[in-house]
Amino acid sequence: MTVGRNDKPSPGPAEGPGLYVHVPFCVRRCPYCDFYSVSALDLLPRYAAGLAAEARLAAPAWPASFETLYIGGGSPSLLNREGLAGLLAALAPLDLSQVREVTLEANPEDVSPDQADGWVEAGVTRLSLGVQSLDERWLGGVLGRSHSQAQTLAAVALLKDRPFSLSLDLIYGLPAQTPADWGRDLTRATELEPDHLSTYSLTVEPGTALARSIAAGLLPSPLSPDQAAELFLLSGRLLTAAGFQRYEVSNFARPGLESRHNLKYWRRAPYLGLGPAAHSFDGPRRWANVPSVRRWISALAVGARPLAFEEILDEKAVRLEQVMLGLRLAEGLPEDRLAASARLDEFIASGHLRSEDGCIRPTEKGLLVADRLAVELTD
Repeated sequence: MTVGRNDKPSPGPAEGPGLYVHVPFCVRRCPYCDFYSVSALDLLPRYAAGLAAEARLAAPAWPASFETLYIGGGSPSLLNREGLAGLLAALAPLDLSQVREVTLEANPEDVSPDQADGWVEAGVTRLSLGVQSLDERWLGGVLGRSHSQAQTLAAVALLKDRPFSLSLDLIYGLPAQTPADWGRDLTRATELEPDHLSTYSLTVEPGTALARSIAAGLLPSPLSPDQAAELFLLSGRLLTAAGFQRYEVSNFARPGLESRHNLKYWRRAPYLGLGPAAHSFDGPRRWANVPSVRRWISALAVGARPLAFEEILDEKAVRLEQVMLGLRLAEGLPEDRLAASARLDEFIASGHLRSEDGCIRPTEKGLLVADRLAVELTD
């Protein structure tokens, strides 16, 4: 099954929902990662059967055609051609005829001519490559990645020979990383001429191998908030000069090449998540699947929804979410949504927000504290 696509989608509020498929399998867990994943690859056949069952269960509530498909993980690039074809076949109960963007997350070490050709044949239009760093000092010792800088360069060269929109993921705020270090990483990344860059600040999550290494004194402490903020602002300056636009706190794109799927999250458009630990949202409700392949499979085997939680958002939660997500985006949100806030003028005067064309938009300074601004504006 190759998903349908239209290479020239028309943007607007009538766009269909997004579909996210979580492939929670990794050969091994990166030391900084606290997302749900497993290394039990023998579960893949049962996972595929569970995915088909979940798609059948969800289909009646999602009759409209999906507009984007995002295959994330985990490491979905572990799937060979047959595995990816099986995943897409499992989605047959859902309407994918109007899908306009198909993203696959990939690791550099998984990129080969055969894999890339298989992704093209399957209808993938966009590759999100988990580079994380182009500096060998951090790739292995801190980030615990399996690929080298040379593998990243080879993967990018191979992918750019194929009709993919290419996005690179990078992490900053690494222990002992200086602005000069981060600047070199960004410059190297722009020299690869991607269409999109995601830049994420390192968060040391409790219980991860990275947290244990820092606690044991094997690695330096992470950067302070002020040091990380300096790198955040440096990202904006360097990438803007290189022709990218920051359209969301952590995301930059060449004009017109933003992630259509991820914009659905930030604009509060409906999306369905399939797979263990996947999240869904339909407007009034938000829910998530259990973070366990085996429990997810067991629930679906008896026709039950594999829920970890489900909530109906009240008016206050909706308003906070609208403001919080809107202030993460460069496009901002309609000014009338904040008309009742007594602190709006204060944050405009402080240089965190600006008012233009009937919208309230965050400045670079405002993006640094977008979540706090949202809470204070909606109190």
